[in-house]
Amino acid sequence: MNKCTIPTIIVDSGTFWRNLWYICTENLLFMPIKTKALTPSFLLEQTGASEEVFISEDIAILHSLRPLKDSSAADILHTPQYVELGRIVLVTKGTATHNINLVPFETQAGDVLVIPQNNYISLSSLSEDYDGQMISFGRLPVDFEKGVRLRLSENDFGRMLHYAELLWEIVHSPYDKRSIEHMETALLYDLKRMHEHQSSVGVAAQSRGQQLFQRFLEALGRKGLLPRTVKAYADFLCVSPNHLSSVVREQSGRSVMDWLNAHYILRAQVLLRHTDLPIYEIADQLGFQSATFFSRFFRRETGMAPKEYRAGKQRSK
Repeated sequence: MNKCTIPTIIVDSGTFWRNLWYICTENLLFMPIKTKALTPSFLLEQTGASEEVFISEDIAILHSLRPLKDSSAADILHTPQYVELGRIVLVTKGTATHNINLVPFETQAGDVLVIPQNNYISLSSLSEDYDGQMISFGRLPVDFEKGVRLRLSENDFGRMLHYAELLWEIVHSPYDKRSIEHMETALLYDLKRMHEHQSSVGVAAQSRGQQLFQRFLEALGRKGLLPRTVKAYADFLCVSPNHLSSVVREQSGRSVMDWLNAHYILRAQVLLRHTDLPIYEIADQLGFQSATFFSRFFRRETGMAPKEYRAGKQRSK
């Protein structure tokens, strides 16, 4: 049985966290985010490449990433995004570093990247020749709790491309939702099987410190947003603040607050760049006492004011 205590957090009366209760379950404050970044309809609108994009209420397929890279919306690839739809990326050319909830995934030709729904993503690097296929699902019919990168053999990757080609053919045939669902499920179960096989040895060999650090990263990526304190995350993970601080520093070389600040900045960047919310509402959603406190924090961490980032200016630091 979970022995975690249930603390009450009481902060200044004007803030988003007034009398917030949280426990070590899913009962967290949910911050809904509605953005247009990399949604299927936005991709089609920006690329104008209907022959490379298919969209329905059940599935969306980008048959090649080239139209997006070559479009006026290409800069969106290099800004943090919040993705509500689960998706997989089949990398056919080049290299890239994808970040899912701040965790980097180095990808190259022959890799498959699985991005579950409701995650924060960004790109640290993208080679000129990078290309691949992307399939978006309303909800992944096979459960992936976190982002996964699979480095596959030539035969296994070829089978994934075959799945993708079959899906492309099916959606361009007389439309049949059941056929699409069955093909999606087969593809994802195959990926799940390969992932479990690849990770079984690594998971078994993980130390307790590595396991706690992984749980900490997963807590950062949840829909719910805990207060930006070491104690809040330690309580959520049912460990002491000192123990969490020590383990996170040992495993990553960074402090808990470094990670928390980076994740708050990530969420702020998504809201600033991909919504029209006023800055004071963004500050409120992120739990800051005022827009002034939020702006000082944002400038300290990024070297620019929120308004400058929203306007698309480059980082000055």
